[in-house]
This record gives sequence, structure tokens and C-alpha cells, in this order.
Amino acid sequence: MNLLKKLLGLVCILAGLALMIGLPYQTIQKLTSATASAEDYVFWLVIVVIFFPITAGLALFGRYAWEGEYNKN
Repeated sequence: MNLLKKLLGLVCILAGLALMIGLPYQTIQKLTSATASAEDYVFWLVIVVIFFPITAGLALFGRYAWEGEYNKN
């Protein structure tokens, strides 16, 4: 079971890092298009402000799982 926790921790770390890179990239791509409006700026600002800390927490949770902080003694 501890091996499964470690592997899922690694998955969480990788998913968190991918989302932390992909979210700003997607935001910049959408906002620099020629069809971006004021509504798009507000929408993406809200998305980044809400979901960026969540993705950081996912990576942190994965780090703790990888280090074995959730293992029973």
C-alpha cells in the first residue's frame, strides 16, 4: 500500500507541475488572440487566481505522499 501511495504521489506531483505550466500558457494564448474581449480577460483572471493555488496544493500533496508522510507507523 505504501508503494501505491508513493506512485500516486508522483502522479500528483507531475499533474500539479503540468497544470502549473499549462494554465498560464493557455491563458496567455487565449488573451493574446485577436478576438480576446474584456470578458475573456475577466474570465481567465478568475480561473488563474482560483486554480493556480489548487494546482500548487496538488503538487505539494504529491510531494508529501512521495516522502511517505501519510504512511502508518
